[in-house]
Amino acid sequence: RVVKALVRLAEIVLLALPAAVSYPFVMAARKRRMVGDGMAKKLYDRWLNLCIQSAERGGAVIIKLCQWASSRPDIFGTDFGDKFEKLQDSTTPHKWHHTERCLRESFGENWRDQLRIERDSILGSGCIAQVYKGYVTDDDGNEQPVAIKVVHPGVRKVIAKDLQILRYVARTLEKLPFGYGEKLRWNNLRGTVEEFAAMLEPQLDLRNEAKNIKRFNENFKKEPRVIFPQLVKGYESSHDVLVETFCSGVTVKEFCETNKDDKELRAKICELGAHTMCTMIFDHNYVHGDLHPGNILVSPDNKLIILDCGIVNEYSEREHDLAINVIAAFIRLDGRRAAEFLVDHSNESMLQTTGEQALDVEHYLDEIEKLSKAPLKGGFAFERVTMYINYVMNSASRHHVKITPAFVSMALAIKVQEGIALMLNPRASIINVANPIIIKAEARRLKQGGFDRLKTIAEDNWRDFRVRRERERDALALAAATPTSAAPVSPAQNV
Repeated sequence: RVVKALVRLAEIVLLALPAAVSYPFVMAARKRRMVGDGMAKKLYDRWLNLCIQSAERGGAVIIKLCQWASSRPDIFGTDFGDKFEKLQDSTTPHKWHHTERCLRESFGENWRDQLRIERDSILGSGCIAQVYKGYVTDDDGNEQPVAIKVVHPGVRKVIAKDLQILRYVARTLEKLPFGYGEKLRWNNLRGTVEEFAAMLEPQLDLRNEAKNIKRFNENFKKEPRVIFPQLVKGYESSHDVLVETFCSGVTVKEFCETNKDDKELRAKICELGAHTMCTMIFDHNYVHGDLHPGNILVSPDNKLIILDCGIVNEYSEREHDLAINVIAAFIRLDGRRAAEFLVDHSNESMLQTTGEQALDVEHYLDEIEKLSKAPLKGGFAFERVTMYINYVMNSASRHHVKITPAFVSMALAIKVQEGIALMLNPRASIINVANPIIIKAEARRLKQGGFDRLKTIAEDNWRDFRVRRERERDALALAAATPTSAAPVSPAQNV
């Protein structure tokens, strides 16, 4: 097993080597104008094409990371995003004979009797599977358009090796010297890798996606503006094949181009997307884990279509409570409260393992509070979410606050949505959308569990009060221990 992982690692390195070696020369040509602007652009385009080819050959895990990067033009540049968005649904497809074999194994030798599919009718090919457009015939001879998803050959073995490599890399990076490893350890890099693995592995069995489709349709049955595909009766999902209803629409990018002058409509769709994501996170605790632009369409009647439900994030009650409390506090611009939740959870979890505690807690709280109180232009904007997340992670590593993987995965989901929101409405404000959903979720959580739930909340509030009093007492004790000739020290100055 170790030997196979090492072979796979060597394969990845060899695939990345040409792009890595040529990168300095391409960047030098662009920045130092060693050649004309036209030639520099051609060189950069060729380098991006080389990167795409390497990523495609690298396998599902690498493609999944590139899909996320392609949705962040604000970080990686528009040229990068335009090129790499191809990986969202246009990776190299597998051969027809594999599809035919999977259909035969799933639905029997006579699968063609009621299922019509052409080998060239590929709608898209992702990192896990590819999707065909087909038709099913009912008993009356009527045809219904459907989408047929078929898992790529050999993808399960490749992902297993890649996840093993990622785990090894995470362990190695956390041991880096000069403080880099310590920073990654407090950002819980290994926990994030395990969270990523827990999301990716269920996607390899399409029966899990079928269960997710049922759950999403149930969760959003009262929201007609949001559409999920539905399972097709008579075609039970298997490991390798899923048959679902065909949903017609255009990508968010195409929608923005078609409606570039209709800011009101784009803002409306952006608000609907924000409402959908907030409902998943705060109310349902059932979050679509793969909402890159290739999986979101807009229907002809301006409804939101959400596809590819193979990855879902669902958390324990404790993890969910913590994550939504932190995110809700940030949305409400209460950074200090968010930081208190993170510190208390870190101290409690670390006390049970290493015994370590957060450092300079008051300074950490002040840092996060200062961030959330920064002047706003036009209200809370999506672009501030990334600033919050990056700042929180960096500050947490300095003050030894271990971040829970649930918060990290939710934060990454929000980061991806940020890129989509920027396409629709760069100044999107979500505080008015999120607050009613948060209040509803909090009320529902109060009702759940009866006395035990109320007891848990009371204990949490008492713990919060006790911790706050202890911090104030420690700050006063430190001030009292300071020589009288020195200036008095306030809790906020206790760094």
